Amino acid sequence: MLGEAMVEGVAFGMSGLRLWALLVTVASVGGLVVYFGYGGWLYWRYYVRRRDRAVDWKIQPRRFQPADKHRWGIRVAAVNMLLGGLLSGSFAYYVVGGGYSALYLDAAEHGLAYTLLSVVLLFVAIEASAYYTHRLLHRKWLFKHFHRWHHRCVAPTPFNTVTMHPVEFLMLQVSAFLPIFVLPVHAYVFIGMLVYVLIFNIMDHSGIVMRHLLPWHSTSRFHDDHHVYFHCNFGQNLGWFDRFHGTLRRKDRRYGEKVFGGKGAPVGDERGATPEFVEY
Repeated sequence: MLGEAMVEGVAFGMSGLRLWALLVTVASVGGLVVYFGYGGWLYWRYYVRRRDRAVDWKIQPRRFQPADKHRWGIRVAAVNMLLGGLLSGSFAYYVVGGGYSALYLDAAEHGLAYTLLSVVLLFVAIEASAYYTHRLLHRKWLFKHFHRWHHRCVAPTPFNTVTMHPVEFLMLQVSAFLPIFVLPVHAYVFIGMLVYVLIFNIMDHSGIVMRHLLPWHSTSRFHDDHHVYFHCNFGQNLGWFDRFHGTLRRKDRRYGEKVFGGKGAPVGDERGATPEFVEY
């Protein structure tokens, strides 16, 4: 069991409170370093050094956040990253203490082939949970009371990835953890996946024109359009679930903050028309 291995290898001789504090600190500092390190580098490279050439790199070149909104977004993001560290560190402590999960440390327990396959399975599972949780947040009541915080950032920057209501942040964090209670996953695969997802989410919120090197990822415009048009493009890294459910943005539909449902509003007579999805 992962918990037993961790207790013997890491927690030996350490009191419960000290171990919990250590795990929370490591998770918090690690998250802040990745978030503000990578996000800060992108912001400095583009928003500071190339601000006067925004038309060359910015998805919405005429839109920049006012200084007060920019500062507000950073403060909210910092609080949420600390909240995420608290949750992640506490979950790690729960696992170390023998709490149930499907995580494992010995790759031989399930074999190398399955461990490699589990990377794909975990990625798809987290993507699915993110899509359906995000779509749920676009129900009128949840959008008005929680998700609207995130959509204050119509032209997001790298710092706005987790600029959201803490309740929403907890919902998304919990949804990302759910797969590891049913899907056997190596602990390092899970940690690596969380870092991977965070990095690509920063890229997708950057407002910078990016075509990812990995072919299964949508371009950064995919999520930027979600902030512009509100109720479409709910996927986290992929357009698969949006295309399957018909929530991918269409060229022949009208979108806006008040147009709920994920499929836009008709512009004219659509009888017999084939949906024309935007290609990302």
